[in-house]
Amino acid sequence: MTFPARVGRNALALAVAVLACAGCARSPCDLNVWAVGVEASALQRMVPGFVRAHPNTRVCVENLAWSSAQARLLSAVAAGDPPDVAQVGDTELSTLVTLHAIVAQRPVVADFFPEALAVTRFHGRYYGTPWYVDTRVLFYLPAVLRRAGYRRPARTWRGWLKQLKAVRRILKPGQYPLLAPINEYEFLEVLALQQPVPVLRDGDRYGNFASPAFRATLRFYKRLFAERLAPRITDRQLINLWWQMARGDFVFYVSGPWNIGEFRRFLPPRDEHLWMTAPLPGPHGPGRSLIDGSDLVIFRDSPHQSLARAFVRYMLANAQQVRLFTLTGDLPARRAPWSLPPLAADPKLKAFRTQLERVRPFAKIPEWGEIMHGMRRMAEQVVIGGASVDAATDQLDRRVNYWLAERRALLKREDRSADAPAAGRRP
Repeated sequence: MTFPARVGRNALALAVAVLACAGCARSPCDLNVWAVGVEASALQRMVPGFVRAHPNTRVCVENLAWSSAQARLLSAVAAGDPPDVAQVGDTELSTLVTLHAIVAQRPVVADFFPEALAVTRFHGRYYGTPWYVDTRVLFYLPAVLRRAGYRRPARTWRGWLKQLKAVRRILKPGQYPLLAPINEYEFLEVLALQQPVPVLRDGDRYGNFASPAFRATLRFYKRLFAERLAPRITDRQLINLWWQMARGDFVFYVSGPWNIGEFRRFLPPRDEHLWMTAPLPGPHGPGRSLIDGSDLVIFRDSPHQSLARAFVRYMLANAQQVRLFTLTGDLPARRAPWSLPPLAADPKLKAFRTQLERVRPFAKIPEWGEIMHGMRRMAEQVVIGGASVDAATDQLDRRVNYWLAERRALLKREDRSADAPAAGRRP
């Protein structure tokens, strides 16, 4: 639902225009912003502050669904009628860069988490401004871990494996040390990112899943299920993750910041002490995690680029980063807001702040989502279907190489074009 309203110099207390303007030949808005889900709802509450600083400005925020947001943006670009500013997921940014649909931006501040900024960098320029970030850490039950003889989660895979086995010995039948739903690829993705060797090679032209490093990762992952440290289930087989974990059905779970809010929503305040967070263990020491999130982009066809840049700067200010967290639970993309309340005072967030200094971005290519879903299917074949690690990784590499064939052809044409002599000049 959208609500039009006019905000002028003498009516700054009024709500800002929130209109569904996509596809309008002549938009009544001075700035069209597209965002997704709860972030769009948060923007609608944050925009009045921007208007107070820019009187007589009408800002329109359209709320898109996650399932159709990318298609809506691509359709608008193809029609030559995109918004001025949009929230774009990190995994979708490369497509808009490839289409030359968005303009490069200079970083508005100097204290972004480096890897968050790196995700937006293409061809030596930044094509988005990190708005919020996301990563994965361990959620765990401290009391159960102490009963197993440990004060805190391990820092290495080997140490964590020992802890998981110790926990298994004290659990009841039907309880497991770890929850790792086999239809969620992010856990295996995180484990793979912890290795020094990437899962794609030669400039992301070919798969590298048959590498010794990834095969070691997949064997570790397979072992968790083979030794009954984690159940072979999907997330659809859970009744209530938060309630089940609080009663001890699972002791460890790798997840993101949204689950802090979910634990507090589904469990009473008296159960706050039952669960805690910790940074991830790694193959040989504190582990890396993935970095994800959303960026604010400005479209090349926008007639209001100066105002759009001002809007982006406003949304990255400390007060707005903190308010976005308060409204949505999204983690600030900059370091400074983390020293402010309520972030600084929440012990559950400490692990996320630590982990954000040890993260690694995904491959910045449009095919990444398809590749990760292919990895999930491969993992299911190994864990449930009994496929060997070597055969499964060889097969995945062949599939990935097929998916990347068009990318290789495009890069080859670009290389030839770059090597071609300038017109009218002899080689």
